[in-house]
Formats: sequence, C-alpha cells, structure tokens
Amino acid sequence: MAKTNMIVGLDVGSGKLTAVAAAHDLETDTLQAIAGRSIPCKGVRGGIVSDIRETSSAVSYLLNSLERETDKNISQLILGVRGSHLESFSNHGTYNISRMDKEITQTDMDLAIENAKSMPIKNENALVQVFTQGFAIDKVRGIRNPEGMEGAFLEVDVHITTGSATHLSNLEKSITRPGYNVDQMCYGLVPLGDCVLTQEEKDIGAMLIDLGGETMSVGIYIEGILKFSRDIPYGCDLITSDLSRLLHTSRQNAKEIKEKYGVAFPTCLNDDGVVPVPSLDGRTTHEIKKGYILDIIQPRVEELFEQIQHYVATSGYKNVPVAGILTGSGSLMPGMTDQAVNILGLKEVRCGSVQRELITAPEELFDPVYSTAMSLAIYSTEQDDASDYTRQHGGGADRSVFSKVGKFFKKMDFFGG
Repeated sequence: MAKTNMIVGLDVGSGKLTAVAAAHDLETDTLQAIAGRSIPCKGVRGGIVSDIRETSSAVSYLLNSLERETDKNISQLILGVRGSHLESFSNHGTYNISRMDKEITQTDMDLAIENAKSMPIKNENALVQVFTQGFAIDKVRGIRNPEGMEGAFLEVDVHITTGSATHLSNLEKSITRPGYNVDQMCYGLVPLGDCVLTQEEKDIGAMLIDLGGETMSVGIYIEGILKFSRDIPYGCDLITSDLSRLLHTSRQNAKEIKEKYGVAFPTCLNDDGVVPVPSLDGRTTHEIKKGYILDIIQPRVEELFEQIQHYVATSGYKNVPVAGILTGSGSLMPGMTDQAVNILGLKEVRCGSVQRELITAPEELFDPVYSTAMSLAIYSTEQDDASDYTRQHGGGADRSVFSKVGKFFKKMDFFGG
C-alpha cells in the first residue's frame, strides 16, 4: 500500500476557521484534497484571537471532525495567518563571492537571503515569512536560479512579512492547547497567489484580492513576482451589518438575504421582485423590493473597493496591475467583479479559485471559500518535496513556486507552550 500523509491547511479568517485535508501520496508525489470544512468561530476577529478558549474549542471540533471524516490522523498542520497586525515590505540582500572559484552555490544564495532578512523590525513584531523575488549577478537582474552560474557579486530581492509576536503566539497556543502541533505558519496570501493566479497574470501585472468577512488581503504581482501585499481591516461583514440595521432583522437573517438575493452592481439585478424579511424577534415578516437591497449593498461595496484603492495608491504600483483576481467568500456576490473594474480601473477582473492542475479535489472544494486553506496544503507539499533550488524557486510552467525559507518561522522560540 502506498504511504500517504494527511496534510491540513488551516485558514484562520474573519470570525471563522476553514480547513482542507489532503492526502499526499509519497510514492507518486500526488496530492488529493479529501475533505474540507468551514465553521464559525466567535473567538477570532479579523485573524486575531479574542477568546483563546473559544478558539481552541473551535479548532478541536474542526480538526477532530476532519480526522473522523477521513479516518486519518493529521501528519502536518499548515497554518495561514492574516490580519491588520501583519506588515509586508520588500528588502535587498547581497553577498560577495571572494573565492577563486566564482561558481555560485546554494550556500551563497542562502547567505544572500540571510543578509536580506537581517533588518530591524519592531520590537513587538516577529518575522513570519521571507519570500524570494529574484536574483542578480554582477548587477545583471532577472536571474531566477543562479546556482551553478559564475559571478563575484550576488544580490537578492525578498518580500518580508512580520506580525505581532503576541497575536501570533496566542494563535499558536489556541491550536496547541487541544493537542495539535503547528508544523508551519505562513502569510496566507503568498500560497494563495501562487495557486489562484496564472503565470501569465503574474507576468503581465495582476492584483489579487481576498475578500474576507473582517479583513481584505491585497497583493500586487509584477513581472511574475509579489511586489506589494497588505491586509486591510475592513471586510464584507460590513454588508451584513448594514442589511441587519436597515432591514431591522437579525444578523443571521441579513447574512442569508445577502447570500441569496444580494448583488453589488445594478446590471446584476434581474428583477425588482420582493423579498420576505423576518423581524428581529422572528414573529413577523415584512417585504422589501430587491432594488432596496441593492441600494444598501452597492455603496458599501464601493467603499470597500475604495479602501483597496487607497492602499494600492500608496504602494508605488498604482498603475501597474492589468488584471484583477477576486477570491474568498466575498467574491461570490454577483457584481463584485464589475465594481472592481469600475473603481480600481483594472482592464479585466475574474473570480478565482485554486488551479485544478495543482490538486485533485471534489468540486465543492474549488469554491473560493476554501482557496486559502487548499493553497496552504499545496504549499506544504511544494516545500517538502523540493530537493533542490530549481524545484523550490524556478518551478515549471505548470507548477506553482514557493520560497524555501518559509519553514524557519516555526524554529523561533518566542512561542509559549
């Protein structure tokens, strides 16, 4: 019988936890997603733990249910972090090769990356992930894999993510308390981009937008690499709040109305029929026109995309992205792509899910709700299977590429037991 490991990607989102379990066949090096689940969690707000007991209980329920459903124990748990406490920026590292033999080795590349990582960060922050963007040899840029090439001066550009050590520690503790171990943490947007965007989109210039409930993650890709990323502390739960307040109904009813009848752009309104709205006490109902729901939703959606526009304007890459890719639960509402085109000035916008050639999975797991969790599982196998630098960084036309240095995070000692 082929040996398999069960890998779980856990996405700690906005008031919910989403996980995908995947079986990794070690003999054939194939990955198959076999189960997924998303549950509400009141102990998490915008990716930050607000109640460790509540979060631990939800983690225990979620992961136990996946183990029962798959009849397998979790071999690896990959945790994707998000939240407004995260900060991302680019940095530059160099390494002088003074040997007579100028052939560049893996050690030389590692030392250049270490140099790029050696920079001051806020005292309360910890390094989460370092993602390599590209190399240069003797001032010639655009080198993807310098190993085996000759040169005297090696340079590397990296994309660094840091986060609050306190928040990250609390998140890790909420998972270890029920008896699970976090094998790796990473910024969820990084694997998401490599699994949802095509190489052509990243090369031409693309903006990835993960529309969550309480946060939105934005990444800008230029010439194939991630140049800018930011988590924004606003999300699509604001739409639910608006509907609840203006329709005088509970948040749960408002959420159901949003998901069933909500549209974000006028051309997506098929008719102006009526919708029954339960009262706050649930004893009576009243009717409203669908057009009124649009009148509530559209201004809020425009405001959310204007927030994205504001952050992108400060990135230095405002006019670079051509394509836009929306993912996450908020991307499912009709008209969101139209609003992105209208406000962000992108030429083309689509809703994205994980590329099907990267993993075998039931159709329901290709829902954008599971995109980040599934990307985390793929990320793990890309890291574990890579035996040389080309596999990890250069990749192929049909495979995603990930940084080899992501795993160093779990070796840091600032987490408590």
